[in-house]
Amino acid sequence: MTKQKKEIIKKIDEVEPWIAVDEELGCGFAPAGAYDEMYKEIYRLQEELARLQHYASVEDMLYDTRGCENSGCP
Repeated sequence: MTKQKKEIIKKIDEVEPWIAVDEELGCGFAPAGAYDEMYKEIYRLQEELARLQHYASVEDMLYDTRGCENSGCP
């Protein structure tokens, strides 16, 4: 995996837990749309990662089941 892909994954892995923790600690009191920009940034990073991995779209990347035959993936 290239350094660029690792950096993108690292950025995604930093933002997603922050949202989850904020939702948990905030007990759901964040205003509507509070995380919209963060989710847009995650999707933008996923689009870049999908392009680097030669997928046509984020959805193709996320739902790729190649290599799951023997690992019990759905």
